Amino acid sequence: MRTAVATVLRARGGRYDLYADGTILSATLRGRLKQEDEPAVLVGDRVRYWTHDDGTISIEGREPRHSVLRRRMPGRRRGVRPVASNLDLVAVAASTARPDWNPHLVDRFLAVAAASGLEAMVVLTKADLVQDPEPLVRPYRQAGYPVAVTSTRTGLGIEELRDLLTQRVTLVCGTTGVGKSSLLNRVEEGLTLRTGAVSVRSGAGRHTTVGAEMHPLSGGGFVVDTPGLRDVGLWAVAPDEALDAFPDVARFADACRFDDCGHQEEPGCAVIPAVEAGDLDAGRLDSYRRLAAEARDAARSWE
Repeated sequence: MRTAVATVLRARGGRYDLYADGTILSATLRGRLKQEDEPAVLVGDRVRYWTHDDGTISIEGREPRHSVLRRRMPGRRRGVRPVASNLDLVAVAASTARPDWNPHLVDRFLAVAAASGLEAMVVLTKADLVQDPEPLVRPYRQAGYPVAVTSTRTGLGIEELRDLLTQRVTLVCGTTGVGKSSLLNRVEEGLTLRTGAVSVRSGAGRHTTVGAEMHPLSGGGFVVDTPGLRDVGLWAVAPDEALDAFPDVARFADACRFDDCGHQEEPGCAVIPAVEAGDLDAGRLDSYRRLAAEARDAARSWE
């Protein structure tokens, strides 16, 4: 019997695909590990496995995690679901059209990353569908987020994005239909993730990714493809922590007269004048107000 360490790429029906020294192995989970409250093994985990005399492989333990991305349970006000572990970066993908650009959803995904203490970037997809995509991403550049403007049809931004992802573990998220799988197929030659068309009638995408899956990059590092998410919620975020997801708003909030300023109509607010002067995007402030209100409502429901 031999023990070694590998990375979990995916989990399906009680079996796990492990990545060890360029080889993909199929393993099962030892019974005692199944007794934990949340999934004992997540995509991205570094696990200890044993190869038995009969050639079967079992996961015997898990190395400590340095990060976990969690999101609210779909359709519920309480409860969280861990998505993946040991991430370095969250890449929030959103399309210019089909489905239409939705900055509030982008902001919610960025808030999810911030709540998990993870660095984030914005990836604009389907840039060829609009004449000038730059106004859509300008607020995020101003906020300090790395931004990649891409098109899988023309190849725009693919090389730049590939460089940003190399040697890192990146989770790519976004709503259904924005083209995450198509994008990753262009970034990594030989990757054949399933892709699907967007409904002409509704403009919504069809789910093609079933669960989180990690894929090694030839230049080093991994990408994690995730199912399109329609319900993105905050969880266990205190109202005063919502500002962490909005570094651009926070820069001006430091100058507010009152520490608990809600950036609505309070005297001495420094955020609203920044919007009026064109130094802060009004949509970003609106997103912050929405998410802060949600965090306050959630905090009251937990009392």
